[in-house]
Amino acid sequence: MDHTRWNLEILYKGFEDSAIAEDFDRLEASLKDFSLWSEKELSQGELTREKIKIVLDRQSELLDRMQRLSHFMHLNLAVDTGNKAAQKGQERIRSYAGEWKNLQVLFSQALKNCEDLEALIESDPFLKEHAFYLREQKKKADHLLSKEEEVLLARLRNTGSLAFQTLQGDLLSRMMIPVDLPEGSTALPLPALRNLAYHQDPEVRKRGYLAELSAYPEIGTASSACLSAIKGEVLTTSRLRGFDHPLEETLLESRMTKKTLDALLLAIQEALPDFRRYLLRKAELLGHTQGLPFYDLFAPMGDAEKTYSYDEAMEYLIETFRPFSQELSDYIECAYQGRWLDVEPRMGKRGGAFCLNLRRNGESRILANFDGSFSNMTTLAHELGHGYHGYQLRDEAILNTSYPMPIAETASIFNETLIENAAIEKAQGAERIGLLEASLQGATQVIVDIYSRFLFEDRVFTERAKGPLGEKELKEIMLWAQEKSYGEALDPKFRHPYMWINKPHYYNSGLSYYNFPYAFGLLFAKGLYALSLEEGADFLPRYQKLLAKTGKKDLKQLTQTMGIDIESPDFFRKSLGILRRMIEEFLAATKEGARI
Repeated sequence: MDHTRWNLEILYKGFEDSAIAEDFDRLEASLKDFSLWSEKELSQGELTREKIKIVLDRQSELLDRMQRLSHFMHLNLAVDTGNKAAQKGQERIRSYAGEWKNLQVLFSQALKNCEDLEALIESDPFLKEHAFYLREQKKKADHLLSKEEEVLLARLRNTGSLAFQTLQGDLLSRMMIPVDLPEGSTALPLPALRNLAYHQDPEVRKRGYLAELSAYPEIGTASSACLSAIKGEVLTTSRLRGFDHPLEETLLESRMTKKTLDALLLAIQEALPDFRRYLLRKAELLGHTQGLPFYDLFAPMGDAEKTYSYDEAMEYLIETFRPFSQELSDYIECAYQGRWLDVEPRMGKRGGAFCLNLRRNGESRILANFDGSFSNMTTLAHELGHGYHGYQLRDEAILNTSYPMPIAETASIFNETLIENAAIEKAQGAERIGLLEASLQGATQVIVDIYSRFLFEDRVFTERAKGPLGEKELKEIMLWAQEKSYGEALDPKFRHPYMWINKPHYYNSGLSYYNFPYAFGLLFAKGLYALSLEEGADFLPRYQKLLAKTGKKDLKQLTQTMGIDIESPDFFRKSLGILRRMIEEFLAATKEGARI
């Protein structure tokens, strides 16, 4: 069996597995039975302790079975977007959305009208264990529509935003893009073509970039229609729920205060000149005079030519994490030996990378498109961080395992930081410059490029409120956002007006503003890494406990357990100071201006 492809047998043996049909039958029967009970018991009379316990038990049971089916379909589609059986299964799962939403609404409305919820929570250990979940559901109930309206919206989403999201993802995954390379002409899927941005040969990087841009107009009209429709739906539903703006809704879902977001953005804005100095120096070293062209943003520098096989990369991660945590090292080895990862780029497989926590025995499944570069190895470390986060939640009740977007990037970026710093500390001369630049390259994406994505999405919502947006308008907004974030450091002749096409988060109506969480995660993780150096062995148990409680506290409460005030820009400035010192070292090491 190919060890570069994942094993999904912990879910089902395959589509011929009779357990799939059995789980669908049980799920449908349970939904029907629980719906009848809820309509009778939650629509009338007071909400008692016994009723709440029944709801929590039944929700947990349904969610567990629904996730098992959903995860199997999603993972199969991720590596084969044309899989008809998975498409059919996914559509069947989506058909339950209305009924599931009805159950949630009935319970939320009952919680909203429950005046003695706190007394009930204090009266029972099981309810105490689910206290945060219950309080959060009661708070969110203020933005609920009527039961009939919520169910209707959930069903319409299947033929609205979800259908557009699926269409756009299918368009991307089926692209085979012609490109002329030194060894001859070929056609590559989009993930493989975009990986050319990390190639050693500058001509290959440029040809890949130009081929990519020339291919997007073919799907530009369709993609812009998808994005415009999805953002229009988000604006409509957000207003219906009583939010002034989708950002307000995202902050509620993120368990983050506006004060925290403002502190984060202020610190980022203050740091942009430092990142531009780094980018301008990189441009100079690569022989550019008008700023750095987009195709050289990811150009390797210094002595960064070493590549890794998948096996070598995993062994490197296992050994590098061992001094920090034997448990984390063992977890990565288990993921590797157990074939929890699918890393081979291929036709029909979606681009990028993600981690899906399965909960079963603390396992996850990780998708990547590995090309052997150090950057791609840090991507593996990043996704394994997500998996380790899920592992820390393995003993929590399923309703206590849902954590918000900003904290989702903590363990992943902590892993990245540890791997990058370990490599930099061992290196000298040109190798150190190469690794230092690779680390700054990643940080620039998470701070500067993420800021451009935030500006882009914010402007898209503003303009979409006035009317539909086409390909031309979206390209203009993207170029405006890149100017605001990169400034003079990015060559105006070689930017990327189509970045809105290849970022799947834009097309998920449930993930508006899935950009600033990455910046929060980077700076929070940098702060935690600095704390780990100060505290030594005392840090790891606190870190593990932090990850385990991410489903049971809001961000302010959670970060306070580590002595951090995230509503102050000073915390983010301190974390950015770590990156500023790396920039200064890079500038000092390359001050001669010699081309690398």
